[in-house]
Amino acid sequence: EVNVLLQKCDGGVDFALKYAKSISKYMKDLIYYMEKRTILEIEFSKGLQKIVNTCKQTVTQEPSMPFLSIYSLSLEQDMEYSLSCLQAATTLRTETYMQPLSLRRLEHEKRRKEIKEQWHRAQRKLQEAENNLRKAKQMYMQRSEECEKARHVMAKAEEDQLVSSNSSATLKSVDKKRRLEEEARNKAEEAMATYRTCIADANTQKQELEDTKVTGLRQLHEVVKQSDQVIKSATISFYQIMHMQTAPLPVYFQTLCESSKLYDPGQQYASHGLALMLMLLTNPNQSWWPLNEIYLVIGSLGGRGHQAHKSWPTAITETKDNLESSATSPGIFPSSDLLVVLCLFKNLWLPGINEMTPGISTPTGPFRHISMSRAAQTHRLRKLRTPSKCRECNSYVYFQGAECEECYLACHKKCLETLAIQCGHKKLQGKLQIFGRDFAQASHTGLDGIPFIVKKCISEIERRAMKTKGIYRVNGVKSRVEKLCQAFENGKELVELSQASPHDISNVLKLYLRQLPEPIIPFRMYNSLMGLAKETLQSRSDSRAGRSTGEPVDTSSETEKAMVTKLKELLKELPAKNLATLKCITQHLKRIIELENDNKMSSSNLGIVFGPTLMRPRPTQATISLSSLVDYPHQACIVEALINFYTTIFESNGISPEETIREDEELVRNQVRGSETSGEESPSGEDASEEGVLRERPSMEQSDLEDASPLHPLGPAEGCWEAEGDAVFRSGGDENSDRKVESLLVDLNTNQSNNSLFSHLLIN
Repeated sequence: EVNVLLQKCDGGVDFALKYAKSISKYMKDLIYYMEKRTILEIEFSKGLQKIVNTCKQTVTQEPSMPFLSIYSLSLEQDMEYSLSCLQAATTLRTETYMQPLSLRRLEHEKRRKEIKEQWHRAQRKLQEAENNLRKAKQMYMQRSEECEKARHVMAKAEEDQLVSSNSSATLKSVDKKRRLEEEARNKAEEAMATYRTCIADANTQKQELEDTKVTGLRQLHEVVKQSDQVIKSATISFYQIMHMQTAPLPVYFQTLCESSKLYDPGQQYASHGLALMLMLLTNPNQSWWPLNEIYLVIGSLGGRGHQAHKSWPTAITETKDNLESSATSPGIFPSSDLLVVLCLFKNLWLPGINEMTPGISTPTGPFRHISMSRAAQTHRLRKLRTPSKCRECNSYVYFQGAECEECYLACHKKCLETLAIQCGHKKLQGKLQIFGRDFAQASHTGLDGIPFIVKKCISEIERRAMKTKGIYRVNGVKSRVEKLCQAFENGKELVELSQASPHDISNVLKLYLRQLPEPIIPFRMYNSLMGLAKETLQSRSDSRAGRSTGEPVDTSSETEKAMVTKLKELLKELPAKNLATLKCITQHLKRIIELENDNKMSSSNLGIVFGPTLMRPRPTQATISLSSLVDYPHQACIVEALINFYTTIFESNGISPEETIREDEELVRNQVRGSETSGEESPSGEDASEEGVLRERPSMEQSDLEDASPLHPLGPAEGCWEAEGDAVFRSGGDENSDRKVESLLVDLNTNQSNNSLFSHLLIN
């Protein structure tokens, strides 16, 4: 298709040649970038190796320094990383990137120049044919004019011959002019033949140019595709090598970080002092001991010290050998003294560990160190296998992501804390547009014609936010509202709202209703409803004016009866699904005003909020028309009437309208009296909204605390250690003592930093 489009353009081949030249320059720039980058990588790797070789001797010179095993392992990892960098740079230069890209660029340039030369040759041939055609045409026109002149001269000479006498001179003149006329005619015929030949040649060259154009475009397309394929392969290889090179680094660093957290300040110093104390126990006459002998004793006690990277079986074997030699060596203290020290370790140090462990939880799985929302806890999470789009933040997840085994939901690790989509135990569908979608399409999702988002938001507000001050009047936080909207489009009915702010939920509901292309109450009914509201407000003003002057006028009850009757008739024109949704929303608002003393939201306040949301005029070119601003009180009047007279309008079955209206009016009067009574105590609008927000936060925090998972204790109880220690002291005989010592040492050798046992003993 691209070739066909370029064939129709006059400059199609020139465009393709220019793009092919740009591709060649682009490959040259990529090769330059990769060359400079690999040079820097090689220099960095060599410098890192030099630093590691220099520092390894100095860092490991003193065996009693803190974090010695950590930095020893870090130096080894730096050496491995530098070697991998060198290997990656060599691979990129010779195998996967620079060499194949350079070869492809040479081939690309060769083919591009060949196609360019063919195209220019065809253009030159056509230009020559056109020049020859232009010259032949001029010659043909000139010869034709000469032939025409000779014909006129010949005709005139013949006329003169007829008039004059037939003299020999006249006959010679006529013969001469006849010969000239024949020569001119012959030249004109030759010029015409040449002109026709040039026309045929020009047509042939033009056709050859078109054929060359088609062939050249096809060849250029193939050349560009081949170059793109080589660039693609080189790019994939480059980033794959980078991933293989850098992917282990976060794991290494996290491992070193977690290992460093196990260290207690002063631990190595205490270990050194304890080892010295043990040496003094064996030989009190010697006041100074070399460090190598001190740490030989530490190694015999099962601590690994700076040899923490060794495997456990090696440490246990060394311990057994040292214990066997301790019974026969004259310079080592007896096993009974060692038993005393080791049991002292267990009685003093290990109970301290047991006291700390109940504050530590032990979650399992690949995401055990991450706090998760309630919705995230419903998923069976595993590590992400293929790049996917995060259903929480809507950006792509490439590495270190989570995926549900049942619904295949993909998510960043950090997004698990705020994930609002629950597991549906089946494959999650793709993203569905909810906001701004036509109501007729959205209502198909519910059996009763009510969109699920309306029912979801209303049920959650009625469950825990009916008494929230300023509900629907106080706006939520914009960023959280946008995340909730996105969660509804990604998860639909599976959105979990128990941890969302009530004001955010109410904002989502209002936003959904406001973004409908046509509101719940259609455009065609807007003018009728506004006319009814104007009549009602005018009747109310006349009634108040009549009461002030003492003239008998119609009561407000008659006005309300007429309004409710007309409103009920107008709502019959609503489609069934619109009517069901309007009834659901109005019933919800009715329940809210029943708790007006708590939430400070009256029917008039809700009418102001939901008036422009449930109805609006047909949109015009103006952003906000003047008529829509004037209609705000009228819209509020209609919504207020729907709320106050909900029973009459929506649920009057078998009851006369007068009785139902009378009941609704009585309820309205009671609410008015209640609001007047509590008006002095209730705060103003902004204060109430602020108090509502402040009042809401502690409840949410409390719910979060209640939902916190219980912490599980780890390790054995203190009594077990005490009983075991007593048993050791009660046992007699060196053989039994040695066995007990060996078992205790193996038990103690269960932590990455066993020197903490010695440090805790001395610190305490």
